[in-house]
Amino acid sequence: MRSKRRCITKEPKESCYYLVDANFLANKRINEKRIKKASEKKVVTCAKSYWKYIDKQLKEGKARVYVLDLCIAETFKVLAKKYYKEGIFPSNQSYNSAKKQLHEDLHMPSKEARSSNRKIKYHDIQTTRDIIISVDRFFEKATKHYESVKIVDLLILACSKYLIDFYGIKKEELFIITQDNKLHKLAKSYNDLPLVFNPHLVEDSADKVFV
Repeated sequence: MRSKRRCITKEPKESCYYLVDANFLANKRINEKRIKKASEKKVVTCAKSYWKYIDKQLKEGKARVYVLDLCIAETFKVLAKKYYKEGIFPSNQSYNSAKKQLHEDLHMPSKEARSSNRKIKYHDIQTTRDIIISVDRFFEKATKHYESVKIVDLLILACSKYLIDFYGIKKEELFIITQDNKLHKLAKSYNDLPLVFNPHLVEDSADKVFV
């Protein structure tokens, strides 16, 4: 799955697993045409370039997206901020539509959940004791060099190890996708963590990563 390059296979033979942060997840449902600031618009468009490939893999049953439960709450908060403070959503209807689409991504109807051949595209991860305890290993480096990294971001890193150790996912098949620059740098400093990508960085642009 993983080559010497920092890349993700577009047409994987085995499934790819994505652990995503709140901003990356929220940007899937934000209309970049409503954003005036070029740098902020780029963040959204670059995220959507990633989602184009991930959605195709999800449709083909070749991917699964994992989201920490705290990140789900934060994602809805991001959408609320875009509506109430930034005016990115032009109406209550468009805001509610974005929330509904996000909910449909994350929620599996009971009938589908009971199906013998159910296809799970998104899976929420509960913040368990094992995840919370393993956050401790990140405190020293984060405190000394990445003070602005929030505890929920450190939980994402701990969750990546949890998925490997408890779910049996191979490190080479798991990818952390974040649009937080500090979290991205911190995650890259650990050799035992999965590859981490920041879609709006030039070196991590979708056309370079997905090969």
